Amino acid sequence: MNKYAIPTGIIFTVIFLTNCTSQNERIIKEIEKQARQLPKMLSSALRIDNITLDPNTNTLEYHYTVFNDSIISMCNNEETQKRMAMEIKRSSSMAKFRNQKMNFKYIYISGESKEILLRIYIPESMYKNYND
Repeated sequence: MNKYAIPTGIIFTVIFLTNCTSQNERIIKEIEKQARQLPKMLSSALRIDNITLDPNTNTLEYHYTVFNDSIISMCNNEETQKRMAMEIKRSSSMAKFRNQKMNFKYIYISGESKEILLRIYIPESMYKNYND
């Protein structure tokens, strides 16, 4: 057995884990930075309230309030999910999250009733395998 094999393997593991940790820390800092700017009106009918990260599922959650429920009632969940997957795959601003193989969840809540109007989940496999 090569006497340098174990130390080299340990060094590689430490460097790899340190790199993963620093990547995760950068992602967390980016999410915290975005979250500090919220809530924010995106239009007269839509406000983004919060962004959270579930590290157990590697899921980035976006929480919105909708002030015109009829906008959401016109949405086809499957078609909306496909469009959002396409945007995640194409968007340069989402690249850092794609590179971390994140999942995405979008939750739209009624400004009137406070009920969930729409919940869209986009796993990494969906945007990764999306074909234009």
